[in-house]
This record gives sequence, C-alpha cells and structure tokens, in this order.
Amino acid sequence: MKNEKNKCAKMRRILAIIALIAVIGFSMVSCGSVTNDDEQSKEINDGSSKDYDYSEQGGKITITRYKGDGGNVTIPSKIGGKPVTSIGGTYFGGGFKDCNSLTSVTIPDSVTNIGDWAFSRCENLTSVTIPDSVTSIRQQAFAGCTSLTSITVPDSVTSIGNNAFTNCTSITSVTIGNRVASIGGSAFHSCISLTSITIPDSVTSIGEAAFYECNSLTSVTIGNSVTTIEALAFKECTSLTSW
Repeated sequence: MKNEKNKCAKMRRILAIIALIAVIGFSMVSCGSVTNDDEQSKEINDGSSKDYDYSEQGGKITITRYKGDGGNVTIPSKIGGKPVTSIGGTYFGGGFKDCNSLTSVTIPDSVTNIGDWAFSRCENLTSVTIPDSVTSIRQQAFAGCTSLTSITVPDSVTSIGNNAFTNCTSITSVTIGNRVASIGGSAFHSCISLTSITIPDSVTSIGEAAFYECNSLTSVTIGNSVTTIEALAFKECTSLTSW
C-alpha cells in the first residue's frame, strides 16, 4: 500500500512539472507574438497596411492606392519591413487621387518619387510636407488641390513635371529648391492666387504655359541659368509689374 502511495505522489509531481513547462512555453510564444505586433505597428506608424494598396519591386514599396479615412495623414516609411519609396497614381485613380477627405499629408523621408496624379484633385488638402529625399515631382502630382495655400519644393528635387501644380487656385507662396533644373509645361497654370515667384539659378528651362493665367502674379525673379522660356510661359499674367 505504501509503495502505491509513493507511486501516486511521484506521478503527481511529474504531471505538475509537465504542466509548468507547458505554461512557460505558452508565455514565451505569447511574448514573442506581442513583440512582432509592436514592430509591425511601428513600421506602419500606428496605422495599418489595410489603408494602402501597394506593389513591391526590388524590395521597395510603391503605394498605389490610399483607402483610409483621410484627415491628417502621415504616410508610413515602411510596410512589411520594406521602405516606401514611391507614391503612384494614374488618370483613372490610384495614389491619393480624388481623396477629398484628406486635409494634410506628411510624406516620409524614405520617398524619392511623387508619381503621376499622386495627390491630384485632393480638394480639401491644405498642407503637404515634402521631405528632402524626393528627387522628382511628376506630372499632375498635385493638380487641382484647390485648398493648398503654399508649397515648398525641397532642394533635393531636380524636376517639376508638367501640370504638377496646375489649378491650385489658393496657393499664394511657392518656394522652388535650388537643384530644380526644369519646370514643366503648365506646372503652375491657373495658380490664380500666386503673387510672386523666384526661379533659382539651377533652373535652365521653363516649360510652355508654366505660369499661364497666374493673374495675381506681380513679381517674377528669373535665375541666371535659364536658357529656354517656352511659349505662353507667363501668358495672361495680367498683374505682372516686375520681371
């Protein structure tokens, strides 16, 4: 009888040890999953990748469509651990195009390219922060953003595409970085609230109708390196008094 009691006690101790090992193992797995979730949250700036459609090429992410609620948006620098380097779009949609709920946007310094139509017709967008990592602002990128009041093109940008800021009717101030070499055709067409513009020495060409119908423009300073001013570049700038 005594031997049987000893065997039962021994068995209970073994079962207790097994149960303890199981609990410790579960805790370690749980802690590991929390850490991964935290890292993923940091990668997408406390947002969610469900807010974005994106494509990947060569380990780099291009945002192809925004699906979030708008408001004040900070674009993530990484999705799935990979850098967001481009914001794309097309005439038919994509990027942030026609996102009228968007009021401000901060672009991370991982981005080098703001693609065609990326923020076109975001009519309630009042503020955009472009980092000095961006090298190109493509055609129609901010066209029709009628609530934008100012824009700073950083020194890193080398080209401003055709129609990039056309019909941004509330813009009063534009700062063009000192590495921009070309201003595309109709880039600032119908920016009817713009009052002055300084074109830096880095610029060599101003495209056709670049500042067409900027009818509040009173002062233009053109840098020494400009060799080409295309037709209609300052046509209908009826308030222009200083050249």
